[in-house]
Amino acid sequence: MKKAQGTMILLRAVVSVHCAVLLVHCIGCGTTKWSDTSRTATEQLLISDAIDRAVDRVDFAPLCRRKCFVKTDAINQTTDHDYLAMTVRQQIAAAGAALSVNEENADFIVEVRSGAVGTDRDEFLVGIPALTLPAIPGTTISGAVIPEIPVIKRTRQQGIAKLALFAYNKHTGQSIWSSGNNRGESSAKNVWVGGLGPWTTGTIRRETTFAGQPVPALFGEYGNTGSSWITTPQVFHDSAPQMPPVLAPPPKK
Repeated sequence: MKKAQGTMILLRAVVSVHCAVLLVHCIGCGTTKWSDTSRTATEQLLISDAIDRAVDRVDFAPLCRRKCFVKTDAINQTTDHDYLAMTVRQQIAAAGAALSVNEENADFIVEVRSGAVGTDRDEFLVGIPALTLPAIPGTTISGAVIPEIPVIKRTRQQGIAKLALFAYNKHTGQSIWSSGNNRGESSAKNVWVGGLGPWTTGTIRRETTFAGQPVPALFGEYGNTGSSWITTPQVFHDSAPQMPPVLAPPPKK
């Protein structure tokens, strides 16, 4: 009788273990797929925000009512040159100029050049940086890696765009307008205190966040510091410059 009871207890224990293992496998069967783009979103935002701010500093009013062709050959090798070219074209059109799709039909040529479009990064650390201890010769003690132990850590990325434009009469070659050098800057900053963080701020952020959650601005910059034309929709009113009517070509005989 006692032997049968012992067998039943053992059988129940084995069944319980198998059920527990099965439950663990059922719980852990989910998977998540992760992927990353070749360029981070932060880098792209830094560059585009810096371009927006640089173009926003240019006064395109002298090009109003002029038929212009925007020549972008000088920026073809620039980072995000398509975004830069389109931003310039949009602002020229918003100023009241007529954009020509080819150089032959334009009266004025607007050339765009860029002195810099890129990002910089710097870090600041109060604490113990990551260290790699060498192996001790003649012993079985191999090298060890001591992880970074930060008390205060700050990383900052900065986007910079410098550009200039000038326009001239296509027929006479005479210069009619120059924008001068215009520079736009953007930033993204992360701060850790006692290992807690990051507190994220910068001009490309809408608000300060802590570990991805919105919090009051604690460290200087607040999202979208300053004005950028791209953040405000543009609406043409009745008082806006009116473009001359476009005449249809004569019918072919």
